[in-house]
Amino acid sequence: MPSMQQAILPSAHLLEIFMPYRNDEPRMVDVLKRAADLGYYQGVELGVFFAPAQRGEVLSVVRQYGLNQAVFITPYLKERRLLLCNLDAAERKKAVDFARQLLELAAEQGCGTLGLPSGDDPGDGKREEAKAALGDSIQKIAELGRALGLNITIEPLDRYAYKKQLIGPMAETVAWFAPLHRENPNFFIHWDSAHEALGGIDLMESIFLASPYIAQFHLCNAILDPAHPCFGDLHMDVGVAPDFSTEGFLTPEVGAAILRRVASHKKPEGVRETYASVEVLGHPGDDLWLKEKFSREFLQKCFEISGL
Repeated sequence: MPSMQQAILPSAHLLEIFMPYRNDEPRMVDVLKRAADLGYYQGVELGVFFAPAQRGEVLSVVRQYGLNQAVFITPYLKERRLLLCNLDAAERKKAVDFARQLLELAAEQGCGTLGLPSGDDPGDGKREEAKAALGDSIQKIAELGRALGLNITIEPLDRYAYKKQLIGPMAETVAWFAPLHRENPNFFIHWDSAHEALGGIDLMESIFLASPYIAQFHLCNAILDPAHPCFGDLHMDVGVAPDFSTEGFLTPEVGAAILRRVASHKKPEGVRETYASVEVLGHPGDDLWLKEKFSREFLQKCFEISGL
């Protein structure tokens, strides 16, 4: 077993688990407080809080409990059909301006890392142009992030299997990412197990390639058989104790191997700590706190097996 070069800390993807509450900001503040009171998580992942009162409450909670806070702005860009890789310069400017506005709000609520989406893949003929456009957008957002003391992440998704996003295969991603990181040292990768597995990429090799830039990562389950009715990146449930059985690929043993692999690489310069969370989507009608409990128990089982 390779020696461990860094610690991995547990985080809660509250935005995803409690997605039905996203627009009910007082309720989401209560979720944050209850999750913090569990005493298990050292990081949280949230959405943007648009009301000043709720931003102040979030800031107070994360400071009181010493929590790292990551904020993802993907839902807000998607619902406005804004793309950071848009080849129309005027439309891309709208996306960048809105992302920068969200970044400022996130900073006010105590965010340490802002997560960005890459946008849809336009196909072979326009892909390189779109990647250049995305890089230009990243520069403008990362510059503001540095002024506010925030890191920026992007999550490579599967390009061909399900989500069909611009930034996908890890070897290609790293080649695109490296020069951007040199110019923007607060720009990092958010790694996700489901996207790599759906892309047919070896998980350990993918982590090796991305390791100089990984700031945080998701343990996310998926069914990989295209013939299965639940195939794809659905942010499906993980298995539950005692046997943690699942139709997906993500067992506690796989999760533990991911934890160990990330921990075997040095923490990138500029990353305070590296955080891992389980990404499971909550739906209206779900027992959301039971979903949180099962996700937390799965994450803890992964840590126990990993020996970290």
